[in-house]
Amino acid sequence: MAGPGTFRDDMRAQLRHRLLDAARAITTADGWSALTMGAVAGRAGISRQHLYNEIGTKQDLGDALVSRETDEFLAVTSGQLRAHPTDLVAGVGAAVRHALDHGADNTLLKAILHAEDSRGDSLLPLLTARPDAVLIRAKQALAAEMVTLGFDTRLTAATLDAYVDGLARLVLSHLTQPTGPAELAVLQAQWLTRAAVPPG
Repeated sequence: MAGPGTFRDDMRAQLRHRLLDAARAITTADGWSALTMGAVAGRAGISRQHLYNEIGTKQDLGDALVSRETDEFLAVTSGQLRAHPTDLVAGVGAAVRHALDHGADNTLLKAILHAEDSRGDSLLPLLTARPDAVLIRAKQALAAEMVTLGFDTRLTAATLDAYVDGLARLVLSHLTQPTGPAELAVLQAQWLTRAAVPPG
């Protein structure tokens, strides 16, 4: 039986998704600098005050939008790691390949990376200069998967942290500043894995 507050929580979660969908649509079409809270509220069918009550400021909205997108990337990564429960090198290779393929098709990521705004009104710092927004979330998710799959037992805590940090930074770098084909990132990630994680 559902506990008290469940229905209200579900409704708020649905509203939050609707608001983020509206913000995503506006950002991918016109850029983050063109987004206004009034436009998001209107597209979502609520008042601007209701939007402020649910999300906060425009910066809060940007944080939430990037966080949700990050979670989608991490879900792709986790799924591939779990598809290779006994072979971390293969799992990491598949995870990186799918993450970069997902990024290449991601309209929001493209809008963020290719935006030009002299006022500095951009979401790009959330990807490149705010480690709490993406990097720390990615490290936590990767470390959790290592524990779930039992690969953490081969490493000290310090080595595990260094490994997931390096892997997350490598993927983020290739997503935001690609300098070669995705296969290069895959090979680099697999090399890092072989070097850091002893075979079982």
